Amino acid sequence: MWFGLAAIALVGAGALLYIDHIQRQRVGRVRQIWAKAQGYTYTPLDPSLPSTWRRAALAKQDYLSAVDIVSGVRRGEQFFLFDLEETATIVAVRREIGSDVDIDLRLKSTPPPRDADLELLGGIGQRIMFATDLDIARRVCDQRMVTFTESLPPKLGMLWSEGMWTLGSLPVATSGREWDTAIDAVARLSGMLHVLPPASGPHGLAQEGHDPGRPRPRRAEDASAQTVRVPAQGEAFQGGDNHAHQVRDIGQGDSRVMPPPRYPAPERARQQRPQPPQPPAPRRLPPDDWTTHDVDPRR
Repeated sequence: MWFGLAAIALVGAGALLYIDHIQRQRVGRVRQIWAKAQGYTYTPLDPSLPSTWRRAALAKQDYLSAVDIVSGVRRGEQFFLFDLEETATIVAVRREIGSDVDIDLRLKSTPPPRDADLELLGGIGQRIMFATDLDIARRVCDQRMVTFTESLPPKLGMLWSEGMWTLGSLPVATSGREWDTAIDAVARLSGMLHVLPPASGPHGLAQEGHDPGRPRPRRAEDASAQTVRVPAQGEAFQGGDNHAHQVRDIGQGDSRVMPPPRYPAPERARQQRPQPPQPPAPRRLPPDDWTTHDVDPRR
């Protein structure tokens, strides 16, 4: 008897797995067709994609794989849409400039986040907001945010930000129209988060957002990374004219940069004033041609 019950349970489990497999294939085909119609890229599986994020619906879920992944650019915003196996459907939209301040916006019926650095900011409509910096997060809590939260679809249970990404989560059993609505809602929130200060890391303004109209500040390590070696007195340069200077690391010998020798400037030619023409000198006869005679005073 027990053997028969175990066999029935085994057959039932196999049937459920088969139905789930068929359902997953059907969802995959539907999403692939949707991605192709929109001009996006479809990828069946990526085990490492969920480890990119760590908050909200993706907290401690890096052991799960991303399946039925759609990626592309929608209205100028790069995005990912994928299923976290059978847990949730995730939408991620990338911002140009990230921030060190993260926020979490979820339904009041949803349990609070488990992140220790997220603090309760307050309620906005049917949603409740948490943030890593409450004073800065208040910048986005204006009338636009109130209108935004009132227009969110109920199935978009959680929205949150991590660095350069804004994310949202949906139930797995959703359709193409709901995917479009979720991507637009997450992208809209991503645009509102541009008021947050830029990150101080490699994705922030300090590294990528330099104003081309201003000179870059010269760092100490860049200024002392290379020095020019000037030969001592009486020592010739090595390598000819193309290798007149040798570069070496700082810390080997004298690290000072010696100025090139100064040579005296060539004297300017003095301008001579034009001289007036001189009358020709009187011709002098040789002594042999001289004639001595008396001069008649009457002449």
